Amino acid sequence: MKKVLIITYYWPPSGGAGVQRWLRFVKNLRDFGYEPIVYTVDNPNYALTDVGLENQIPEGIKVYRHKILEPNSLFSSKKNDKVYKVQQQKGNKRSFVQKVSWFIRGNFFIPDARFLWVKPSVKFLSKILQEEKIDLIVSTGPPHSLHLIAKKLKKKFNLPWVADFRDPWTSMDYLDEMFLTKWARKKHARLEKGVLLDADKTVVVGRTMFNEFKEKYSVNSEIIYNGYEHVQQGKQNYGLDKKFTLVHIGSFLKNRNCNDLWEVCAEICQENEEFKNAFELKLIGNVAPVVLENIEKFKLSANLNKIDYVPFEETQKYLHGAQILLLPIDRIHNAEFVLTGKLFEYLKSKRPILLIGPSKGDAADIIQQCNAGYCCDFEDKVQMKSTVIQLFKLFLEGKNKVESKNVEQFSSVELTKRMAEVFDKTIKNNND
Repeated sequence: MKKVLIITYYWPPSGGAGVQRWLRFVKNLRDFGYEPIVYTVDNPNYALTDVGLENQIPEGIKVYRHKILEPNSLFSSKKNDKVYKVQQQKGNKRSFVQKVSWFIRGNFFIPDARFLWVKPSVKFLSKILQEEKIDLIVSTGPPHSLHLIAKKLKKKFNLPWVADFRDPWTSMDYLDEMFLTKWARKKHARLEKGVLLDADKTVVVGRTMFNEFKEKYSVNSEIIYNGYEHVQQGKQNYGLDKKFTLVHIGSFLKNRNCNDLWEVCAEICQENEEFKNAFELKLIGNVAPVVLENIEKFKLSANLNKIDYVPFEETQKYLHGAQILLLPIDRIHNAEFVLTGKLFEYLKSKRPILLIGPSKGDAADIIQQCNAGYCCDFEDKVQMKSTVIQLFKLFLEGKNKVESKNVEQFSSVELTKRMAEVFDKTIKNNND
């Protein structure tokens, strides 16, 4: 069995979306001829933790950990015992100190606040690579500093390397909030180019990122989506919510705020007493204060059911019980590429999805291909209102469902099979 070293920052007990992709691959790689060996941080600064995920790591998986100096911890603040990124506060709402801090972070911590981990990791892993007789290296980012670790190891040991991008690099929206100098932007671009051109294979999670890397660097990436957890046992019988629930699971950040949708729902409440009494907006996870403020502004507080972050396993009852699953796309200049991992968990539940975002984007394409729900463009309040009314009517008639198709292609087993095929080709090409 070949050995693959996986360099990842997010690993249990990390919670949130970042950990799920490679945890699922690790759980299935042995079935496709690869023994995964994980390298991760010993003293992480995770925004969310989910200790239950540690129980999902297969028995016998080797996990090497190394300490990191984390200046990133200087740019977080605690509120209600949850870690909220200052990134949620944009523009003039940031204090002077916060603006200076983000300027320092953006212009001196390149590509990110984990850059100090690169040199010690290369030294630490050099011994591991020889002892374990590693056949392939994988780096997954963000943080993109991890690609720099793999890049140096490839140069030193001439091992095949797969660079996995869960998010873009230089086109990521939060860079615009860091007051980058021209010098800093050029350095980001130079580092990105070096990774894309030096990696033996690049893997991305969506079509828009594929197009970006092809246009900028003539690199043909492999698209392997995030997918959902494959469960072999019979599906648990989750009961549907009795109310007309619009459910969102995960962090509801400021740039996902749906003022247009809140306004539409408020209008329908005013016009239809039955809808007002039946409607429940269920938000599960961390919610940015501005989102709650706007829900209150449109007088929907009585319809709001806010539930704090729950472990991944507990989200299943909310997924399968939802009348409608809300998928708000980040309202950023390149919103078309956003392909959040929760989409695939939504698909698995086979409950109707309501996407608020680009109808020509990556997420909308998948929803439409799978016949999994409804897509409304930003600010298209006419379409939103029509869609919500239509869904409520189906709810009253007991017909609120979707006939999803081709969802199985996004199961973790199928996607791990594809990833293993990428590994096979990368090793073969490196040996030729």
